Amino acid sequence: MAAMGTQVNMWFIIYGINVIKKPVGFFSRKKWTLSKNPTPGRNPQTDVSLQHVVKLLNCDGPDKLPLSQQNYFGFGTRLMNYLMRKKGSPSMFALIEHAQELGVVFKICQPCIDVLALDVENDLLVKAEVAGVSTYVLDTKTSYYNAVF
Repeated sequence: MAAMGTQVNMWFIIYGINVIKKPVGFFSRKKWTLSKNPTPGRNPQTDVSLQHVVKLLNCDGPDKLPLSQQNYFGFGTRLMNYLMRKKGSPSMFALIEHAQELGVVFKICQPCIDVLALDVENDLLVKAEVAGVSTYVLDTKTSYYNAVF
């Protein structure tokens, strides 16, 4: 739709945020620590220890996303990435970069940023706006089309 000149706002919530997160290695210090910097949508004073567990278990980056229940312990993701490469399909990184070039606006739900302890400026592949549910409702109210996946 953006390629056809339509203004596109993409909203991300808890599970969808993993699509636009920068990949971080399992043994990286960033994977094991929570950022204490107050960034938009984030309140470090309310952090709890279970947020460390969520951060460790979450996939980082679009190339490590599970295929749903048919993930087969990570083999499904590697298989799909292989097939996409063999068929000449653009990678998820390329698709995200292209969407950003086309002017797609990326928006993230504010409570999700706080729950996942994300640093919006440093943890994401794209520049994203942080907004609440009321902004989402206003966006959908004024749009011609709304798709939820």
